[in-house]
Amino acid sequence: MTELKEFAQVIDGYKLRQIEVLTRPLRPGVQETRYKVMYHALAEGLVRNEVEGARLLGLDAKGRPFRRFLMEFRRRLFAPLLFLDTENSPNFNPTQKANFECLRKLATFQTLVYRHCPENACILAKAIIELAINNDVTLVALEMATFLKRYYVERVPDSAQYLYYTEYVERLRLDWVAENKAMESYQAVIAPAVKFKSTQLQISKRAQALVNSLSLYKEKCNTIIFVSGYYATKYIGEMSRFHWHDAIAVCDEAIRILDEKSCTSPRIMAVFKVHKVICLTMLDRYVEALQLNSEVIQAEIEGSRNWFLYLDNQMLVSLKATNYQFAYEAAIKIYSNKNFTAMPESIKESWMLLAAYLILADRNQMINPDIPLEKVLNFKLGRFLNQVPNYSKDKKGLNVPVLIAQFLFLLQAKEFDQAHDKLIALRKYRVKHFNTEDGYYRTQLFIRMLCSVVGTSFTKKMFLKKTADMIKTVTQIPKGHPDQHFKIEIIPYEVLWQWVINCLD
Repeated sequence: MTELKEFAQVIDGYKLRQIEVLTRPLRPGVQETRYKVMYHALAEGLVRNEVEGARLLGLDAKGRPFRRFLMEFRRRLFAPLLFLDTENSPNFNPTQKANFECLRKLATFQTLVYRHCPENACILAKAIIELAINNDVTLVALEMATFLKRYYVERVPDSAQYLYYTEYVERLRLDWVAENKAMESYQAVIAPAVKFKSTQLQISKRAQALVNSLSLYKEKCNTIIFVSGYYATKYIGEMSRFHWHDAIAVCDEAIRILDEKSCTSPRIMAVFKVHKVICLTMLDRYVEALQLNSEVIQAEIEGSRNWFLYLDNQMLVSLKATNYQFAYEAAIKIYSNKNFTAMPESIKESWMLLAAYLILADRNQMINPDIPLEKVLNFKLGRFLNQVPNYSKDKKGLNVPVLIAQFLFLLQAKEFDQAHDKLIALRKYRVKHFNTEDGYYRTQLFIRMLCSVVGTSFTKKMFLKKTADMIKTVTQIPKGHPDQHFKIEIIPYEVLWQWVINCLD
């Protein structure tokens, strides 16, 4: 049902196939069709999966009639996308409006060409090409220029016009190649980290090689797509080396270039701002980070996927800054939004981990929630303790904070045997996957501190004695020390150490 939920979020207020306006209130006496019933249920968040959808229609979720219904329903939802009212919608910036206009006119242009209407196609192509070039819609502009070049050879021979559009074609081809190479480079450096967040220093070498190859196009191409791909590849290389100041400089340069363009993309600029937020956080510049991230959230459409991701970032930075009230407010916005259920499970998994740390803070009396936190966050401790998340595959990444949080919950509950099992798992990870060459010094030391509790029979006095030197060392190592991923230390280890002490007799 995820793809249908996407339609329900996008098409609100627009016509469907056969001119059925699903979102308008029905006239008295007009009977609702199954498609209207399903659409409204999706739009209002009343249907979350296929079982609920089938039950709504009185059908079997695995039966052929329901499958046929889904296929036809999805087909009906494609056509209205061409009629989105982008011009009067506050959800689209000028560049996005121009992009949509180009794509809509492109569909008409292609229809004219294939129905042998070259004169009308020529008139439309001239209107499209200027709009596309002015707004960096390179592929559409290239198709228009290619057609017009051919038109002034085959239909109306004109050498001046032919040469004019030939120059356009050559320039746009270069832009198209540059854009593709830039985006391929970006994808090449983020692909290893799609599921695994552990440090991979080879990414920095790969990124540097790709940036060098893209430099050949940098002076010739200045489109939004190329600039974003080039500088994204560059900041990933700097961040993979933990060069936070250099990464901030890259983000600032990209933001400046995009801001100077006559056409721009606030969403792409937001990506650079969010990565700047990460760098500021790793440098303990929390006030700047939270302020910048708040600006990004306010500029985004509420309930959109990016809006959720930026709130996720706000929650994480707030936890790192031990600003638990701010993290709590971000969490409430996430979980109370009606579009929350439509988010992918991988994103929800990340939220559950952050929610776990927020609840730990609440249990340590760091927050004054207006309502029961665990209830509003739909947090089930049993499920969290027994789940096998994707993070478990990432031995030097986010599986570590999962195990630490599970240990802390069990320690609070005085479930010492189960807590001991989590420490065994942590110790195995430290021995097998961490060494002095890998870095992760703060994380290594904290795991050693936690594991030392076993030899103290979970007594406070012995634990303090065994960990005194280690916690002193941890406090001397900056959180942004070049050796660990942004998300691995969710709440400072010094704070978690104090929480452990609070749980011991």
